[in-house]
Amino acid sequence: MKLLIPILFIFLTLFAGCSTETVDVEENPLEGGWKLTTWTVGIPVDLNNDAVFSTNLIEEIPCEAMEMLTFSVDGTVASNLTFNPNVMISKNEALGVYVYQVECETEGSIGFAASYAHKGSSVFINDREAIINGNTLTMVYKNAQKVHNMAKTDVLETKDITLVYTKQ
Repeated sequence: MKLLIPILFIFLTLFAGCSTETVDVEENPLEGGWKLTTWTVGIPVDLNNDAVFSTNLIEEIPCEAMEMLTFSVDGTVASNLTFNPNVMISKNEALGVYVYQVECETEGSIGFAASYAHKGSSVFINDREAIINGNTLTMVYKNAQKVHNMAKTDVLETKDITLVYTKQ
């Protein structure tokens, strides 16, 4: 009996030390597909003549917007299709109105693959910051859209291009 108690104590100590622990693995909120739903420079236009002005170029032009970003758990993001219309904006200074010329990309699509890092609400794709807020991911390209005079000889101003992707 004297020998049984120490053996039982050792057995219980070893058994209690081998318990399993449940570890919560944080789900990567980026993982999966994100569809481009907004392409804007912040100027309301009615290019499709439906009497509804929108700042979202995707709603106004006939170009197909099938751009999808796919984020993987291994830290890569890829897209096989990009929304890449040729957008020329001119400003009629006398009237204070903007004039758009848009050509849809018909020569094929541009694909890419890149690495990304996620820190808080920021996502860095090849060092370019995007902001995640719920089910949207927003990228801003500062001063990326030139606004020309009507003769297209001078740049009058620049606008930020904002892209918004929605989780699918």
